[in-house]
Amino acid sequence: MQRNKSRNARRSDANGISFPVSGLVGAAVVTLLCGCSASDPQKASNAATPAQTVASQAAAPPGPIASVNNGGRDKTADFKTAKKNAPWLGKIKSVTETEPGKIRIETSLVDPRGADGSEEAKSAITICESVVSLFGPSYISVLENDGTTFVLFGHPTVPSGACAEV
Repeated sequence: MQRNKSRNARRSDANGISFPVSGLVGAAVVTLLCGCSASDPQKASNAATPAQTVASQAAAPPGPIASVNNGGRDKTADFKTAKKNAPWLGKIKSVTETEPGKIRIETSLVDPRGADGSEEAKSAITICESVVSLFGPSYISVLENDGTTFVLFGHPTVPSGACAEV
């Protein structure tokens, strides 16, 4: 058995066992402070709850990021029913109200990246205008097949009240 040769060590009994005095004093102070931290045990448990809640929220894994499919209201069926004879109907993947008054339309359209006025651009603008007339939103984004924005409505960069290719 090794003996503690610390300068702060004092013999505690006749058997020669030594304890560091500073460690005992520190433990006594912590015990006293913990016992005196709250006069009402009910208040003490309530006071600990917010800290535990914050810690548990910080440690919790993040939830799924709100996407158009799980973060909004799906309007695809309503749109396809209302526009069932439109020639571009097969190009619609989803129509989602991401928040009140804002609609996101995912399509399988691919912009040829040519001059404005391609057939795909005309279809995207017509889709946007159809959503405006059907749902009356304040903002619309029509997306290409790869997820990039193709046409906007209600954005400061496009003329007021118009669907425009961007």
